[in-house]
Amino acid sequence: MDYRNAARCFGILHRRSQAYIVQACEKLQLTFSEYVLLLKLYENEGISQEDMASLMYVDKAVVARTIKSLEVRGFVHRIQGKQDKRVKRIYTTVFAQEQEGFLQEVLDRWILYLSGGVENELIDGLLKGFQELAQRAGDADVQKIVSEKNGGVFT
Repeated sequence: MDYRNAARCFGILHRRSQAYIVQACEKLQLTFSEYVLLLKLYENEGISQEDMASLMYVDKAVVARTIKSLEVRGFVHRIQGKQDKRVKRIYTTVFAQEQEGFLQEVLDRWILYLSGGVENELIDGLLKGFQELAQRAGDADVQKIVSEKNGGVFT
């Protein structure tokens, strides 16, 4: 299997998807990170910042900065937890809720473009495969994988 080509393809998909999302969301001036966080927040209204970081597999500071940016521009607001005052829960504003359909459509259009002319069975298999790969990547103990070698070949 040509892993270098697979890595190249993942890179192209990621970079071009970012470029598309940013350009499609230009009227709202959203960054790619803000867009992704908003889509996750629509599914997880009231989630804590810490849980959002875990869900997105990113550093807590990244989530805090992204939320701050969205908060300043009126997309989200944070509410201190009732039981634990250290916890900040994230909620979308009315303005952000009004944008949900548009933001979902942006993603739908990109996926439809990418999958155009490809058989549904192949698309279903790819989506299932991507989900499995993402799950394994999320569960990975990266330090362990880096340090494990078997005769010079990674296992």
